Amino acid sequence: MLKRLMSKGLMVPFALGALFLAACGGGGYGDGGGSGGGSGDGPTVTIETPSDGDTLDTPFKVVVDSSEDLGPTDSGNDHVHLYFDDNDSAYAVIDSGNGEAFEVAADSPALDGIDPGEHTLHVSLRNADHSAAGAEDEVTVTIGDGSGGGSDNGGGGGY
Repeated sequence: MLKRLMSKGLMVPFALGALFLAACGGGGYGDGGGSGGGSGDGPTVTIETPSDGDTLDTPFKVVVDSSEDLGPTDSGNDHVHLYFDDNDSAYAVIDSGNGEAFEVAADSPALDGIDPGEHTLHVSLRNADHSAAGAEDEVTVTIGDGSGGGSDNGGGGGY
């Protein structure tokens, strides 16, 4: 077949067509990923509050923004896991309100085993079945000893 294409002067158009098709590979929902909102076609999640370097006393507020609609797992919508120090087995679920404050109380599962001091707060966008949706973000914060009566991150109403 290649010999016939070459003999009829069709090799260049054939090669250009193949290159065009290869360059047009799609990016789907599962491709993107990355952290901090990322770029590309995939879903995004970012931590709006607290900021990197903030000191937090419980309870404190966390505000996330996601490219996806958030909701309870039984709704079929995505949700966000909030956890500390790469321990994604101890997490709180943020399942409502893009841009709304979520209150993390002292008894939150995300704070299990967390002592005062510097920690990395992670958020991970999750599918309804809790599998990773490919978007994450993190900030470094200092967890206070709880005697400060609040946080310095502004906060807002929880749910």
